[in-house]
Amino acid sequence: MDREELKSAIAEIGISDRLIAVEGYAEHAWCVVEGEGGAWEVFWGACGSKEDLETFSSEHQACSYLLSRLTSSEILAGLSRGGVVR
Repeated sequence: MDREELKSAIAEIGISDRLIAVEGYAEHAWCVVEGEGGAWEVFWGACGSKEDLETFSSEHQACSYLLSRLTSSEILAGLSRGGVVR
């Protein structure tokens, strides 16, 4: 999975595309960026810092991690609101 596939996947699921940034740092968004040395970073952009930073060796790993994290959050949010998971 690459960043474009990630964007498509979250759109299909119904997660707002404003929650992710794939072209660099963004405030109040999950960011997927290629860091120094070819490592890939996933983090929440807040106040100019990288919160909850995770580092991966490939774009595929980084995008898969973020998709998993976002979908898990959506499922949990639905359950806490009394939603039905199908």
